[in-house]
Amino acid sequence: MTTITTVATVSLEALRQGVADAVKRAYGAERDYAQKLCEVLPVEWYLVEHNDKGDDAKQVHAEKKALFKALNEAEHTNPSTVWARVRKYAQEHIEGTPEKTEGSTDASVGARQNRSLTLRLVEELSTLYKATKNADSLSDKERDCQTHIASALIAMGVDVATIQE
Repeated sequence: MTTITTVATVSLEALRQGVADAVKRAYGAERDYAQKLCEVLPVEWYLVEHNDKGDDAKQVHAEKKALFKALNEAEHTNPSTVWARVRKYAQEHIEGTPEKTEGSTDASVGARQNRSLTLRLVEELSTLYKATKNADSLSDKERDCQTHIASALIAMGVDVATIQE
């Protein structure tokens, strides 16, 4: 009785290089896709959140849904990570890559950054203002709150007419 053994002809190095090449292709494809989305979607589309409403948000949600469908058909296990990277690349394309401060490392990505109180107030009040503007209907209390939020933004020097929905 003879046993036949076949030896794999693909080396570990070739497989490793194949992984690296696939990552490089995916990175380039995600960046190209993000740049094209900046051309066809509304300005600052990458800031649209999953619960935002309005015509601009609907366009972004439709594109996100199409990407998720394509990724799910390709059996991708977590399409939301790809979408998050594409949004990040689009923001970098439009606003530029954030500069690293001296001593910062890649380990600081995702680390909590201290914001000034003024910046925090403007960002969070703007988010609340957008939520009330995008709501289908508001109760009397919510409408009063919207008025106070707008007043607070004006007190911070923000022109509420420039806030994108």
